[in-house]
Amino acid sequence: MIKLKELTEDTIQEFKKCYFSDEKKINLTKLFMTESISDVAFDATRANQHKFEFSIDIPTMNAVSQGAAGRCWITAGLNLLREIAARKMCKHGKEAVQFEFSLAYIAFWDKMEKANCFLEKTIQNMDKSYDDKQVRSWFSCGITDGGFWTNFSDLVKKYGLLPKEVMPETAQSSNTEVMNNRLNYYIRKIGADIRNAYLQKKSFDEINHMKELALDHIFSFLCECYSCPAEEFEYQYIDSNGRSKTSKYTPHSFRDELIDGYLDELTPVISLPFEHLPYGEYCEIKDIYKVINMHDEIFLNLTMDVMKNLCIEQLKNGVPIVCVADDDKMLCDELQLWDDSSFDYKNTIGFTFDMSRKDYFQLKAGNASHSMLITGVNINKEGLPDRWKIENSYDIEGLHKGYFSCSDTWFEKYMVSVVIENQYLQEYKKAENDKLNTLDLADIL
Repeated sequence: MIKLKELTEDTIQEFKKCYFSDEKKINLTKLFMTESISDVAFDATRANQHKFEFSIDIPTMNAVSQGAAGRCWITAGLNLLREIAARKMCKHGKEAVQFEFSLAYIAFWDKMEKANCFLEKTIQNMDKSYDDKQVRSWFSCGITDGGFWTNFSDLVKKYGLLPKEVMPETAQSSNTEVMNNRLNYYIRKIGADIRNAYLQKKSFDEINHMKELALDHIFSFLCECYSCPAEEFEYQYIDSNGRSKTSKYTPHSFRDELIDGYLDELTPVISLPFEHLPYGEYCEIKDIYKVINMHDEIFLNLTMDVMKNLCIEQLKNGVPIVCVADDDKMLCDELQLWDDSSFDYKNTIGFTFDMSRKDYFQLKAGNASHSMLITGVNINKEGLPDRWKIENSYDIEGLHKGYFSCSDTWFEKYMVSVVIENQYLQEYKKAENDKLNTLDLADIL
């Protein structure tokens, strides 16, 4: 075993000598007292060369804010579905009447399904110690706002959709910190009660009754925070033939009329060069929140070049793409721009962040942090993409009203996954039923 070396006083004195002998470092010290590091490293000249123009640019509706809530994955999913619905509603493009599905409706049922999953996992593992990895993981995580594509798809399949007018935003739905805090406090308390009941040799029926009573309390609490989801409503829209249509709907019939099975035509694709995840094969994220008795979170792992080509083909056919990226890197909010070449850290602070994509994700330099919607791409004279247009769910009042641009090099470094129509994945479908490779949630978060 290699012996650990301490940080000695002699070494520290050498560091100080190096620091005080460099006038640039002294000046940076003064500058960093009032300016952010990223602002100092920002290269405006390079950034201004990045045009907000795209050879493939899908007309889409206004960007939607996710609010102060980690529900970007729901927002991105609903933003895709409303563009599909717009084909039937005569509400397509920026000049058309805007339409939104209810974020609050899907978020409500997401919280209910997560509460049920948490308590079921608690019962399943109630005979294990607190030191068990699975027990510790579930109780540490609690109930969060976040999620993945399959979870979103299953929520829509199980519960349908509502227009925003029927279940609008509330103070709690768009600012979830306090609500989540109280919900997690309560559900951990119930989890502890269940584990203690097991130790007291209470019957399974008694323990299950504790769980059902807790879910009843949680449902009421969520209704207080979001309002109670409608079972039936009346809605009017202009169809694609220009005719006014007014009907009574349930959330399921509304979904079926506007989406018509489209969710079954989509597959999440990931691009991670991990040793245990061969390209061209499917992988599953194990032991995460799901709608119980529905689908596991399964991705097709493809090379970045293949993933980009699939995105271009889908965009050419006018269909936006739900994506997940590590979005806080090399970001200029003011310009609504992600571009690694627009930040010069080497000449600013003396070091760079160059590392392979494999090392970047496996060694936790980055993670899959934010879901968005790709709506365009620019193909240059050489026939290659050089920038991408992305509908975001924050900064929607910014320079491009929530529509960001990213360089192709940023895409290659920080894009993690996309959702692709099955028609472009036929050559990979034969591997779908093969043995799944496994991916721990910690591998990407």
